[in-house]
Amino acid sequence: MGSITPYETSGGRRYRVRYRKPDRKQTDKRGFRNKRDAELFLGSVEVAKNSGLYIDPTRARVSIGEWMNKWFRPAPT
Repeated sequence: MGSITPYETSGGRRYRVRYRKPDRKQTDKRGFRNKRDAELFLGSVEVAKNSGLYIDPTRARVSIGEWMNKWFRPAPT
């Protein structure tokens, strides 16, 4: 499971969610305006991990060039 902690910004109180990824590395996501949104996010992460559908946000970032090399194959001549 993870944890939710409040912190103060110039725009008011925000919430940070800390959790462990399936590889056991700790990460966090912050900037939630209310605790309910932070709780919903943490719950969705836990469900995704337990169902095997978790996608690491850092691995989800793919450049257009990488995507094109993987999915585009030139027609045979």
